[in-house]
Amino acid sequence: MNIGNKMIVASCPLRVSFLGGSTDLEDFINENGHGEVINFPINLYTYVSINKRYDGKFLIQYAKTESVNKVSEIKNELVKVVLQYFNIKTPITVALNADIPSHGSGLASSSSFIISMIKATSIFKGIEMDDYEICELALTLERKFNPLVGRQDPLGCGLKGFKHLHFKLNGGVLINPIISDYFKKHKLFLIPVSKNGRSSTDVLKSLNLNNRKSILKIVKNGVNLLKNNKIKDFNQLILDSWDEKKKTSNLISNKNIINLEKSLQSINVYYKLCGAGGGGYMLVIMNRKKSFDFLKKYPYIMINIDNRGIKSWELN
Repeated sequence: MNIGNKMIVASCPLRVSFLGGSTDLEDFINENGHGEVINFPINLYTYVSINKRYDGKFLIQYAKTESVNKVSEIKNELVKVVLQYFNIKTPITVALNADIPSHGSGLASSSSFIISMIKATSIFKGIEMDDYEICELALTLERKFNPLVGRQDPLGCGLKGFKHLHFKLNGGVLINPIISDYFKKHKLFLIPVSKNGRSSTDVLKSLNLNNRKSILKIVKNGVNLLKNNKIKDFNQLILDSWDEKKKTSNLISNKNIINLEKSLQSINVYYKLCGAGGGGYMLVIMNRKKSFDFLKKYPYIMINIDNRGIKSWELN
């Protein structure tokens, strides 16, 4: 495929996990035979653009800028692993952007970025891939530099809709769409709990295997509550799951998180920390009829479920 002077832009949502986080890790699945999560993509996105260069250089632009002679010299592991997989030899510019600061967000930003990167690069190479194939490849490639990435992350970002994911021991997954008017009844917000983000790796390494079994049981209850439209009970389950998650590692919570929790408890809303723990964003859930004026003292972001999915554009 000859794209000439065109720029290819690809985009993928970030994701939020309601229930089941950490049961999608391989150590848990190997021990218990399966893992389960309930998650959904949100209307915040990562973006990757690719275009040809004519000076013989590979220019990689993200929080830093790299200008190198060949792919093997690229320091950004996410970009390098995708370009190596697709055997890119033509000098190009690769630019990475996101709607919000993505490092340590707990919203699977690295999985979202690698999906955007695969989508843009596959188009550049003239290779057709469906969304599920992209998600599968994203997990494989991300694990080359981040072996602790969970199975839910690429599927949560790259596949549309509110869904229950059941991860099998053999690597397979059952994708069960959840039919619910949940998002019509609730307002969802993200509140940052740390300015600098955090690395999930240390938190994931510290997780207690046995303590995560209670989280798996909660997912099963959550699926049944949603099927029976018991939304208030489901929201309480999110709070219960967050309490159980804090028991799996002493690195999950900290002073900033505890102080925010105390403030949220005083106004009677539902909440949980997104991602592995230790930082990132607190998800706040409340009824649409309730005023959210109290949030004005926080730098909140209002979110909703994504309906766009993985997208791409070719710009002249």
